[in-house]
Amino acid sequence: MRRMVLILIFILLGATFLRGWQSSSAATHPAPSGCSDVVASPDYLASNSEQDAIAAINNARAGEHLPALRLPDNFYQLDPAQQQFVLINLERTDRGLKPLRLDANLSQIARNYSRQLRDLHFFSHTSPIAGTFSERIDSNAALAGHYALAAENLAGNSVPGVGAIYEYMYDDSVEACGHRANILDPHVSLVGIGWVPGSAYGSISAQEFISPAPWNPYRGAPPIAQSSHLSIAVGTRFITSAYASLESFHAQLQHDNGNARITWFLDRVGNLPFSGADITLDLSALAPGRHTLLVYAVDGEQNYAVATARVATTI
Repeated sequence: MRRMVLILIFILLGATFLRGWQSSSAATHPAPSGCSDVVASPDYLASNSEQDAIAAINNARAGEHLPALRLPDNFYQLDPAQQQFVLINLERTDRGLKPLRLDANLSQIARNYSRQLRDLHFFSHTSPIAGTFSERIDSNAALAGHYALAAENLAGNSVPGVGAIYEYMYDDSVEACGHRANILDPHVSLVGIGWVPGSAYGSISAQEFISPAPWNPYRGAPPIAQSSHLSIAVGTRFITSAYASLESFHAQLQHDNGNARITWFLDRVGNLPFSGADITLDLSALAPGRHTLLVYAVDGEQNYAVATARVATTI
């Protein structure tokens, strides 16, 4: 399978972090010669106005000798994800590219991954509970083995629909215009878009792009409404020896949609990660006091659930 995925390493810098951040997992595109940032005029981030963001896009498009956006009459009544979809296809078709089709399965992945980013307070294409972009895509049974190219855009923006598109298309030099390259890639044909309100950015959104594999094409899949349900049974078996005191725990997954990835952490996400349904702790290696064992389950649609267990140690 030809998989064209690059996880871009990024650095959070003052004003960029505060005024809106985006990151791209893209095919290996060289930085285009015209990759430069256009100052938003008007400053939609100061006004938090969708109309100002559209005006800023039109101002930037004029610099490329493109006409003003021809928006549908109901544009400002659309959900931010639908707004992004409309704008993506206008940016493509006005440059002679085919429009993308919106896919429900990809949109569910995008929405649920946006929720992970917000709830777990990270901003990366690698999730502490779901793995790398490639691992996340391949964990979806409908997608695994059925795409030739896959890419992802992530954004944090206070204007979740239009603002994200402005940053992707016209303020993207920090990512070598990788977001723009994803949106304007002539090889992709499907996109999923999802967003959630909240976070330090005001909102988090994700775009998932794929090109179905000609030899084994992706057929799409309906979204799965049910989230992962996880229960954890705390083992009561203590093994004490002259060398260590051990306590075992087992995570019992209750989920109707197949297998899920299970990851354990001690006290906080990211600390001492361990994968698998069973874990054994060496209590003598822990600091005295009370600890919290966290266990997360993530399915192929990027739904996640979490359970906890208490661990007490003594000197």
